[in-house]
Amino acid sequence: MKLESWVLELVLYGFFLLMLREGRIVLGRERTSTFLWGSILWTGIIENAMVILGGYDYFAYADYYRFGGKIINGYAGWVAWVLFVPLAICIGWFLLSLPALVISIRVLGERTSIWIKAAFAGFMLVSFDMLLDPISVVNEWWRWTSPGFYFRGVTVGNYIGWFFLLFFFGAVFERTVVQEGGFAWLAGIERRLFRANTMDLAGMEPRRIAKVFYFRLIVYLPIFFLCCMTVATLVLLAFGNNWGPFDSVFPNQTFRGIH
Repeated sequence: MKLESWVLELVLYGFFLLMLREGRIVLGRERTSTFLWGSILWTGIIENAMVILGGYDYFAYADYYRFGGKIINGYAGWVAWVLFVPLAICIGWFLLSLPALVISIRVLGERTSIWIKAAFAGFMLVSFDMLLDPISVVNEWWRWTSPGFYFRGVTVGNYIGWFFLLFFFGAVFERTVVQEGGFAWLAGIERRLFRANTMDLAGMEPRRIAKVFYFRLIVYLPIFFLCCMTVATLVLLAFGNNWGPFDSVFPNQTFRGIH
């Protein structure tokens, strides 16, 4: 049985309300809000960039969806969008990333490096996605359109991206919002931009801390893409540049001459 994308949306929004409530209990209202809006900013930019670059898309091409290609040609059935990406995708990332990061911080403790905790959280997030993404591909909630080394119908580059998504986001969030500290290499720029010593954010208003956090996310975007491209390229060189096994998932479709 295959579920339409709007059904997934309803489920994600329902769990989103529950996670928002739990996040406020564990982290507090301000920190959870900062995490949420940072998630939408971070994933919204990255997901849209990947769609524009042709890595994957969310537009239906099967004809068995009620809204996909029947009422509106090429429309996948998602209700709310952030440019070319369904809002539910950004919400879904928030749902999985918040508990992964909180568990990592609680398990590894304050003395552990933020980068080690972020890596641990990133591996947890990948383990979640290794269950979610194959199900999503079969249901055609989105499709992969780029060559790569595929595992269970999903390009390994996707899992590399998910790891680095939370690796950088988690480290920046903990250093900025939880520890209320800063990064030495950004201190000079931030001092001029925010007219404050951002190496110590203690006592600063939560909204200003949130702005510092969002700025740091933007700064880390090029580093994120560079790391993803580097690791993904090494994987392709090691295992071969193969087109995705679309025939095993969509037997009635033909892509790039692959049947």
